[in-house]
Order: sequence, then structure tokens, then C-alpha cells
Amino acid sequence: MMKVELGHTRSTSDLHRAKEWLPLWSYEHIRLNHRAFSLMCLFLEIMSNISPEESLHDSHSEFDDTMEGLFRVLSNAVVHLEERTKVKKCDPYSELTIFLGKLLIEQGVFPIRDNCTFCDCPLEKLAQIYLVTDHGGFSCGECTTQIEGAVTSSSREGRELWELLGSVANQRYQELNELKLENRDVVHTLLNYFYYQFQFQPHNFKSLKMVL
Repeated sequence: MMKVELGHTRSTSDLHRAKEWLPLWSYEHIRLNHRAFSLMCLFLEIMSNISPEESLHDSHSEFDDTMEGLFRVLSNAVVHLEERTKVKKCDPYSELTIFLGKLLIEQGVFPIRDNCTFCDCPLEKLAQIYLVTDHGGFSCGECTTQIEGAVTSSSREGRELWELLGSVANQRYQELNELKLENRDVVHTLLNYFYYQFQFQPHNFKSLKMVL
């Protein structure tokens, strides 16, 4: 992680000269762990795909803070990944679930989870909960059976993902250690939700096959 001050360049140039630079932080253990390094590459690839292109020639860009939230999610993810790799307790499925959950919160498309997306009944005490991807939230079993053509998870995946995302939403990044995933398919369910919200396909992320 570096702090860079750019020098002035011609408005027609795509290259920017670094006037000053200062290293702030660097990882040591991720680079020695193939799966952790691949996961960090996936984090970077996801951010590259959803981040708007910034014009460094815009004189007002220094007042634009729209990228701060994405940077915060990414930097927290890499620091967290480094710490888990350091103690040799890095589970890529857990790390990716936390990262996607935090990213969905930041982007305002986190699944509605307090109440059923359709009938508004509380979901906390229900045994059957489904993630309805194309409606942006979780639903009760009764409503899910009445929906035709909806993109839904299984009841087992839905309930576990509902609990996992509750932990992600209610705890700070560095307070989260490792999520206990009983069924690792929930990560693919969450990825499908992410793809739908941002209109991506799995082939958009080349490093994904090196992680899962």
C-alpha cells in the first residue's frame, strides 16, 4: 500500500508521473501462500471490474470521495487475509464470504434479511429461509413456494447464508476471525447473487478458478 502524489502531465497523456511516493504497508505472508495470493488477486479483479474509471486530469477529482468505501473494503480484506495467513488459518471460502458481504453492504445491494422480502414477516425464528436473488433478499418458505421463475437458493443454503451474512453485517472486519461454513456451496450461492446484482458472469473473473 502506497501513498502517491502525482505531478502535472499533459491532458492528452495517459501516463502520470509520480512526484512523491511513500510506502505505508505491505504484506509478508500472502506472497508465500499460493491460495491466499490467488484470493487476493480475485479481490483485486472484482474491484477492478466494479470501480469507475477515474480521470486524473479532472481538477476536481481530489474532492470526489466515491472511491473511499471501495478502498476501505479492499484494504480491510487484504489486511485480514494477511493476518489469517500469518497464523496459518486462512480459509478461502470464509475470506471470500466476508469480502463479498462487506462489498455488498458498501454498494447498497446487501440482501434484505430482517424480514421476508414478500410478506414482511420476521425471519429470525424460521427454519426454512431462502435467498431470492432476483428480488434482492431472503424470503420465508411459504412465499418462496408461491413464486414462479424466481432465482432461489435451497432452504439449507438460505438459512446458513442468512446466519453468515448476519455475522458479517454486525461485526467490524477485523473482529471477524473465520466463518464456520457447514456447506461450502453457500459461497457459490453468494457469488451468484453478486453476479446478478452487478450483471457479471463467472468468466469475467479469471482468478476465480484458482480459488474455488
